[in-house]
Amino acid sequence: MRTAKVITVKVSSILTITTMNIDIIMSNTYGVLTNRCSIEDILEMYTGEDAMFYGNPLEMTLEDIDEVIKYFENTEEYEKCSELVEYKNKLDLDLFLKKLRVRNGKTVY
Repeated sequence: MRTAKVITVKVSSILTITTMNIDIIMSNTYGVLTNRCSIEDILEMYTGEDAMFYGNPLEMTLEDIDEVIKYFENTEEYEKCSELVEYKNKLDLDLFLKKLRVRNGKTVY
């Protein structure tokens, strides 16, 4: 996993860098969660730079997805919120079915 590098020049630049990084992080995560792009696609886009995500997009919890949804609510990008809610509902159903299979001693191959 690559690490992020932040260079601080002056106080007003810190806010810009932080906001820019959050926008990029959330957009990258949104792209992967909604299958608009793969992690590999994003890593290729940032060749020579650090690619960042909100957590591990391959192991997102429902709480992580809620945080991404809240971010897009705050930026008033409601179509993205809607897609993420749909993804979250599918994930929640998958988790429920997995627990049910485990409880009943069933596995899927």
